[in-house]
Amino acid sequence: MTKISKLLAVIAATGFSALSFSANAADPSSVQIAALPPIFLQLEFTTSCTEKGTVIKIVNHGEKWPQTGVLRLYTADNKSVLGQRKLRLAAGQKVSFIVKDTVSNGHPIAVWIEPHWYQRDFKYDATIKCG
Repeated sequence: MTKISKLLAVIAATGFSALSFSANAADPSSVQIAALPPIFLQLEFTTSCTEKGTVIKIVNHGEKWPQTGVLRLYTADNKSVLGQRKLRLAAGQKVSFIVKDTVSNGHPIAVWIEPHWYQRDFKYDATIKCG
């Protein structure tokens, strides 16, 4: 594997959405790389209370995710994880979840998505209290 192909593999693994490079064949040390920043989450969260439980709907208003992310559901008041699922959303893709009242047991529900292609601080993306 050449140095350039190794570098491209490392950059691709970080989730950069576009990449270009140039080099002078006579001078391998002249490699120049330009990369766009990683794709950040652009999500819309809608929550509601129904007779079936807490409904959480998510719409990806951004680009297709370059890698998977993890959606975690929490009880918001004590940060206990209720469940998690790996996701890789396409542009415009919608997903929804229902947390039954027997699972939430009167606690507020929170959602946080952790992308695998960049680091983001832990802060709930959405919270709702039903019942």
